[in-house]
Amino acid sequence: MFKKGQVSTEYLVILAVVLVVALIVVALVGGMSPVSTGVSESQSKNYWLSVAPVSISSWKYSGTALDLTLQNMGGQKVTVSSISIGGSSVFSTNTSLAVGETKTVTATMGSSCGSAGATFELTNISISYGMGTVTGLLQKGDKAMAGKCS
Repeated sequence: MFKKGQVSTEYLVILAVVLVVALIVVALVGGMSPVSTGVSESQSKNYWLSVAPVSISSWKYSGTALDLTLQNMGGQKVTVSSISIGGSSVFSTNTSLAVGETKTVTATMGSSCGSAGATFELTNISISYGMGTVTGLLQKGDKAMAGKCS
């Protein structure tokens, strides 16, 4: 029925398949771990485009000016009252956005971005806003805002 050595060969093949699957699982889990540092620019853009009710569809950081294009993704008018980055307020002018509307605002950062082409990563981003008659709402970003200085 079995030839001599066939069982041990089949055992080794099965063991190899199990090891390959285990390595793939470890690689996938390791890539999603919070220990991994930084966030890519594309991950950052995808995240900030998808948040609601206030998404940030684009940004440009040059000198100490950070231009943010805000979009109302909610179901009613939103009034952004302030934006803070890294725990510091960088924008504090009431800006109203109708449903689906986009507006570009300029935040004043505490430090310069750096030379053109240098990379940046801004963390701890929160947006204070009101929706309809409710004020004092806070939207906190789970991902950093990353990009290149211009």
